[in-house]
Amino acid sequence: MLARDLISTVVPILHPLDPGSRALRLMNEYHLTQLPLVLENKYLALVEEDDILDLEDPEVALENMEYNGPKPAIAENAHFFEAIRLFHEMKLAVLPVISQEKEYIGVLTKDSLLSALAQYNGVKEHGGILALDLDPRDYSLSEIARIAESNDVTLLSVSTITNPASGRLEVLLKTNRQELHGLLATFERFNYNIKYTITEEQEED
Repeated sequence: MLARDLISTVVPILHPLDPGSRALRLMNEYHLTQLPLVLENKYLALVEEDDILDLEDPEVALENMEYNGPKPAIAENAHFFEAIRLFHEMKLAVLPVISQEKEYIGVLTKDSLLSALAQYNGVKEHGGILALDLDPRDYSLSEIARIAESNDVTLLSVSTITNPASGRLEVLLKTNRQELHGLLATFERFNYNIKYTITEEQEED
C-alpha cells in the first residue's frame, strides 16, 4: 500500500496570507497540531501550533513567520512503512504527500496509517497470539513457519521487535487458531522460549 492510497481528503491547507488565528482555529477544529502551508499547489512548510502560539500578534500573516525547521514530506509512490517511520522519528500529526513534480497532493494522518497497519497485521482476523523470546542469531522465519504448519496452524502475520536493553528479539505471531497448546508444546520441544500467549477467550475473561 502506497502513500497516495491513504491520503486524507478532509484535512485543510493553509495559505501564506492566512492569519495565525485562522490556523489555530482549523487546528482546533480538526484536532491537529500541524497543517501544511501551500501556495499554488506547492508545499511550502508544515505550520506548527506552538510556533503560532508564540506570536505576539495572532493576526499576522503566516507568510511573515520564519520556517527554518525541517519540511517533512513523502513521495506519493513511497510505501506506507516509510510514512510510519517519519511519523515516529519526527513526531508528526500529519505528513504531506507530494508528486514527482513536487506538487502538493494531500496529507497522511495517524488514523489512515493505523487503519492500513491493522489490515496488514491481520488484526481483523480471528485467532490467537503467541510471542517468542529469542536471541537474534537464532531467528529463522522458515523454521517458525514450518513448526506452525506441522501443527496445522497458519501464521496470519509475523512481527519482530528488538529489546534495546537486552538485545533479545521478540517475535509476535498472529495465528488463525484459538487453541494453541499443541503449537506451544512443539515450540518448547525445539527449545523456543514462550514469552506469552493471548487468545480471544482470555481477552473475554
